[in-house]
Amino acid sequence: MSDGYSVYFETYGCQMNVYDTAAMDGILAGHGHHRAEAPECADVALLNTCSVREHAEHKVVSRLGELRKLRRECGRPRWIGVCGCMAERLAESLARGPNPADLVVGVDSYDRLPGMLDALGSAAGSAAFVATGHHDDVHYVAPPLERPTHNSHLVTIHKGCDYRCTYCIVPATRGPQREKPLAMILDEIRAVVAAGGREVTLLGQNVTAYAGPETDFAGLLRRIADVPGLRRIRFLTGHPRDMREPLIRTIGELSGIVAPWLHVPAQSGSDRVLRRMKRLYSRADYLTMVEQARRHIPDVTFSGDFIVGFPGESDGDFRHTLEMVREVGYDQTFNFKYSARPDTPAARLEDDVPVDVKKERLAELMAEQEQSWRRTAAAQTGRRWRVLVEEAARRPEGAWIARSANNRKVLLRGTSTEPGAEIDVRITGCEGTTFLAATQPDAR
Repeated sequence: MSDGYSVYFETYGCQMNVYDTAAMDGILAGHGHHRAEAPECADVALLNTCSVREHAEHKVVSRLGELRKLRRECGRPRWIGVCGCMAERLAESLARGPNPADLVVGVDSYDRLPGMLDALGSAAGSAAFVATGHHDDVHYVAPPLERPTHNSHLVTIHKGCDYRCTYCIVPATRGPQREKPLAMILDEIRAVVAAGGREVTLLGQNVTAYAGPETDFAGLLRRIADVPGLRRIRFLTGHPRDMREPLIRTIGELSGIVAPWLHVPAQSGSDRVLRRMKRLYSRADYLTMVEQARRHIPDVTFSGDFIVGFPGESDGDFRHTLEMVREVGYDQTFNFKYSARPDTPAARLEDDVPVDVKKERLAELMAEQEQSWRRTAAAQTGRRWRVLVEEAARRPEGAWIARSANNRKVLLRGTSTEPGAEIDVRITGCEGTTFLAATQPDAR
């Protein structure tokens, strides 16, 4: 088709999916297709999906029904596709279920999308087009975005995962860990800088496990830090097993460009639960990592993930988790009730923590984190930070959102600035997880 198709995207899940959507958009644009801003304006609607939690899958199934209803009412979108992790896990039911998709495209098959759209345009039948399966040599490059989230361009450095946490479905949906070649990563980041970008966020299921033939993750950070014009490097998600002292020292040595913010999920503070999760580290290992980071990385901050109600978790196990939150002093935690995912080892365990107990523990954990954060935030009042301006705030009018190197969000009022500017501020307070600040001249 000479003018190409209009393609609408919806993205569910993590930053990896955000990156994959940008990569798909770039692939299709290279074949003459263009972006649509709404499904009722699109030839094709593509849902880029997540399978980490059951709720995420239910949302997509419901959305499929909504889009099919929209098509019956107004004729658009002509075709509906499901991409990503759900496509890998549920290809058969998505292609032939009660609300079937026209396209089912797995995480290693996005390069087949242009050909599949051409085939759809000439197909006479109603059978879905399906492309799934993992391929070692497939790595995607997303084009630089005009307006990246938080001014940071996402860059994947590998795909898949070789760790086998007993609760996690990711190794099945994204396949084994395979490294993106060093030269490809560096070329991608140079393209970001050439397009005006100054910050990148390195992505991987366990980004700190990067182990290419030429370098490990510490060496990769050093090579990326040498890219001219790059101002800041962030990365997520780190795995506690990989956060050993040599890597921590490297992050500290590169603190002028590598952000002193570590997102390192703990999942539990109980050694017994960690063993059942097959997390490959102990509570003491995790706390040693925190101590080393505080010793070697100036102004380091932490965020993390926790699961409550894992099979066999006792009240005592949960108390260890609360103690860890107090001891670490996270800036932010992402907390979840355990729910079994199909075909994972944990799904064979008895889910013996009652739902109401899971809810109570989740609420208590969130309250503990809130108290911890209030203590941390209060201690920052009066301090002076250097921040990078990201965007205009939604409110109040005339305010700006900025972010510190260690990932703390700041609201600036009464100052003239622009995205990308680095300015000195004085912290005047905190609302929720957002700090309030005055620019340095006002603070004198």
